Amino acid sequence: MPHANMGHWRSLISGEKTEYTPSRSVAEMVERRTRGASMFTRLNVNLPDVAQNHEKVVMRTSGRSTPTAEIYVPHGTGPFPVLLHIHGGGWFTGSAEGERKLAMQFCAGGFVVVNLDYALAPENPYPTGLEDCVYAARWIVKNIARYGGDPDRLIIGGGSAGGNLSACTALALHGSDEGLDGADLAGVKVKFSGAVLQFGVLDVPRWLHEPHYYAGVSEIFVISYLGMNFTDKIRLPLVSPIHNPHLAKMPPVYLSCGDEDAFLSHTLAMANALTLVDVPTTVSVVEGADHEFLKIPDVVEQAGPERERIIAWMHRRTKPR
Repeated sequence: MPHANMGHWRSLISGEKTEYTPSRSVAEMVERRTRGASMFTRLNVNLPDVAQNHEKVVMRTSGRSTPTAEIYVPHGTGPFPVLLHIHGGGWFTGSAEGERKLAMQFCAGGFVVVNLDYALAPENPYPTGLEDCVYAARWIVKNIARYGGDPDRLIIGGGSAGGNLSACTALALHGSDEGLDGADLAGVKVKFSGAVLQFGVLDVPRWLHEPHYYAGVSEIFVISYLGMNFTDKIRLPLVSPIHNPHLAKMPPVYLSCGDEDAFLSHTLAMANALTLVDVPTTVSVVEGADHEFLKIPDVVEQAGPERERIIAWMHRRTKPR
């Protein structure tokens, strides 16, 4: 069951006892970005061996935002399957750098990985960050062959808010992207072979009604992303993917969550919703794991095995036809 507050998983990530004090405003959350970022970037030691590491790859030079990515290429002979990796951070923080080691571990497993930096709220509220994710998927279709990747074998995945954005990106590109700005790549078709949703925020109303250890702060995260008048937006199809009318168009989905995570109910509810519309769905509830556990396999015993299960699943879904 979830812990009393976020102090538990943040302590595991930081490597030291962390007394968690909840933010009381959007401005205070933004002020804490630097501290939160350093907690994750400290994990970037003993990085996996990959063949190529391209940082700050520019996807778009003009527009509402200018997304960039880190792209990692595995050893071997391509073309390789591709993973579009979307970082977490409550839509307002996080970075590709903060997820570099985990993304490189996926790369070492045989994938070209595009580790995206998208626009963050509150400076760039919904739907800007989502538009960046959709743009990145279309950019991959047009450009990933230059990095040895096969755009016809494409997985999308991410954790927490990255799980939300991954699901919403898949739904926008498989269902409807109405209301999103496609910029110069509007109309480029993308077909995902699968989606890996790790401890994702998949039902925003549920997060407000069942916050667990986010009690008192879930509303602040939502205000940051959706604005003060958020009540009419929390069930939008590309905000809460579980409420999307095109859910049956999702690619096969792998849902992963720890049994101590506050978002476990989201994972279980999403599994139910997907299976009701016949989407091939795999659910993994990991014993003894809290939020962000995949990043700390040296601390959480089941993190490494779960990562390997995810990699094996992604390979099954991206077998050359």
